[in-house]
Amino acid sequence: MSRHLALAATACLAVIGAACPALAQEARFRLSLAWTVPEIAPEQRTRLASRTLTVILGRGGAVREEVNRNRGGRGRVREGALGDDLDARARWKVLNENTLLRLVAERSHTFAIWLRTDGTRSCSVTLEWRLKSGFTAYEGWARRRDIPIRYSQPKVEQATCEVL
Repeated sequence: MSRHLALAATACLAVIGAACPALAQEARFRLSLAWTVPEIAPEQRTRLASRTLTVILGRGGAVREEVNRNRGGRGRVREGALGDDLDARARWKVLNENTLLRLVAERSHTFAIWLRTDGTRSCSVTLEWRLKSGFTAYEGWARRRDIPIRYSQPKVEQATCEVL
């Protein structure tokens, strides 16, 4: 991890109340997210997607995320360092002392989760989908139906954050 990211991670931990000299404490957040997916192909229908993410910032810029699908399925745990890929598509970045960004690069679009904290034990989260150049619809995979899908702009139904 670069020196800049390490300093930013330290600042982020400091602003949310972790002791700077002893960065042994962790910062933990629970994100409760839900959005509707307006499918346009292979059939027109709207479905609800929801996730609960527990994000743990640790010593030295370590990050761990526990992702649970609220409608069943197995949860996933990913670990790494801030700024590094947690898997082939996702990474957490420190933008400034108050903002973390989780960015997922899909073939047709990017999906961003903006996690902001004011340092007083509160946080907020926003979701954003952006189509890549040359695409007119979002592309994804319907896991339960095991088929590729195309959909228009998702709509956020819930995006809450809790400092643990």
